[in-house]
Amino acid sequence: MSLLKRILRIAKAEAHAIVDKLEDPIKVTEQGIRELKKQLNEAIESLAQVKASQIRFEKEVINERERAKMLVRRAEAILEKAKSGEISEEEAQKTVREILERAEVHERNARTLEEEAEKQKEVAMRLQAKIEQLRNTIAKYEAELKTLKARYATARAVKKINKQLAKVDPSDMISMLERMKEKVEEEEALAAAYEEIAKEEVEFKELEVETAQKLEELKKRLGL
Repeated sequence: MSLLKRILRIAKAEAHAIVDKLEDPIKVTEQGIRELKKQLNEAIESLAQVKASQIRFEKEVINERERAKMLVRRAEAILEKAKSGEISEEEAQKTVREILERAEVHERNARTLEEEAEKQKEVAMRLQAKIEQLRNTIAKYEAELKTLKARYATARAVKKINKQLAKVDPSDMISMLERMKEKVEEEEALAAAYEEIAKEEVEFKELEVETAQKLEELKKRLGL
């Protein structure tokens, strides 16, 4: 049983090693940032919807209160008519009571809607805070990724150079340089030798010419 566990652990470790080799850490990080940006966009859409609801509730509060005020003004007008004798006091009171009840319904609606608008406002504020936090997190990760990309590129370049240098055997290089040095010295010695031979050849020819001239001069003096 213990042997089987060890085999499974080894297989698991090898599987992780293969996955690590297959996955590009930069691409994985970039994908993570893209997912965070997607979440940010979704959060912004949710915030827009919440704010839209808040605005609708606030408008409805205004509308409901305006309706209540209109009804109150109508009730006041009816009371004025009753006072002037245009309608009876009993009829006026009954109508005013009904109108004020309707006005109160609108006022209650306005208070309820106001509470809902306040709740939406609180939700919007919480969402806004989370969005700002997410934005800062994304900006931080993008900055870190940029730095890590540069470091990763540098590390790979250094690794490549070091790998190439590791293949170079200094003793082989020294041996090659020594052989090259011997070859250069040999060539330089041959060049110097040919130069001296050339000089001797020139001097010998000059001597032959000089000897010939002296011989001719001697023949002339002797009349030969």
